[in-house]
Amino acid sequence: MKIAISSLENKEFSKVSDRFARCEYFIIYDHDSLSFTAVINTAKDAGSGAGGKAVKILGDLNVDIVLAPELGPKALEALKAFEIKSYQYPREKTVKEVLYLFYEKKLPELLISTSKGRH
Repeated sequence: MKIAISSLENKEFSKVSDRFARCEYFIIYDHDSLSFTAVINTAKDAGSGAGGKAVKILGDLNVDIVLAPELGPKALEALKAFEIKSYQYPREKTVKEVLYLFYEKKLPELLISTSKGRH
């Protein structure tokens, strides 16, 4: 199982981002190998459609779960199309902290859009 977390920097102890599609990096945690990989979010600079482009990046990496602060309607729709589940994390945490919260089943699943999708 692979979990993607929106991050400000490229390390597992970095602070999480307050945005999904416009975050600087996605930290990918691979549960099978217990490893972390940082992926630059090239979708963040898109003029429009960043949510869908970010999801495409994660889909191509075979991500199963996304941990994010909020999701716009297009990002949520794209995640559903790729059959990627999403969970909402609290702000002001590190990547590892929200990962622990996920495994402790303390993060709510994102089933409806929580933002209007902003630039």
